[in-house]
Amino acid sequence: MRWVVVLTLLCSPLALAAEDRPHLWGSVHLYPMTSFPDLLGGAITVHAIPWIDVQTGLSAFPGRFGWWVRGGPRFLIGDFRDETHRGFTWRVSVLAGYRAFRDPKADAAGFSGLISTDVTHFYSPHLGLSIQAACGGMYDDVAKRVLPELRLGVGLSF
Repeated sequence: MRWVVVLTLLCSPLALAAEDRPHLWGSVHLYPMTSFPDLLGGAITVHAIPWIDVQTGLSAFPGRFGWWVRGGPRFLIGDFRDETHRGFTWRVSVLAGYRAFRDPKADAAGFSGLISTDVTHFYSPHLGLSIQAACGGMYDDVAKRVLPELRLGVGLSF
């Protein structure tokens, strides 16, 4: 419980600094042949409140299917938009949750952690083109191993 209070206190100034900007509602990213261990993937991120992300996604590789649900804080590193709310933003998210793979040879499931960074160019106050890079891993409860996760995606933020 203490870490929730500390995290809230640390993130509050970031949320207050972005108060005069339009609220970011969500993002949709696709990972076309730019992720490991998956070949294709997609994710939907809901920006629940100004500094919390909740993400769910699907991934595929020939013969394998995966999914995940994660959540965590989002930090606004830089907001370079002008008075018309057009321009770049840079955000970093630290997400933790559950990830699972279904594979004919060996299934894997367990705790998943990820750090992602998004650079978004807003063309209007509520629509921007986003590039996301993410790095993390998953602890497989069944096989007692750590599986890495890397992804590079492109998407829309609104």
